[in-house]
Amino acid sequence: MIDLTYLNDITDGDKSTKRQLIELFFTQAEEIKQRFIVAELSDDVAEISRTAHIAKSTTRVMGINDVAEKMEMLQRLTERRELPEQYPALIKFYVDNIPHAIEELKAELEAM
Repeated sequence: MIDLTYLNDITDGDKSTKRQLIELFFTQAEEIKQRFIVAELSDDVAEISRTAHIAKSTTRVMGINDVAEKMEMLQRLTERRELPEQYPALIKFYVDNIPHAIEELKAELEAM
């Protein structure tokens, strides 16, 4: 699910920096999930868009490319206010897939 090529590139393979960024991602992922839940419940499309942008960026850095692509799609749709019936499924994709990515990243930390 994850491809750490970009993370390795931006950290020059430095294990300490990689570890810090991965651990930061764990915190950000939970915050993003909570922001999505609140924004979806309140039907706050602008907040969904902002959160999708953050989710896209953080998942790209971690090489969680399938999630990043869905978040980019969600961001585009919300910016244009198009196809609102797709927003819940795209948010669910993030919420459902991030735990798997986190498990892979935890295994990566253990292997360092």
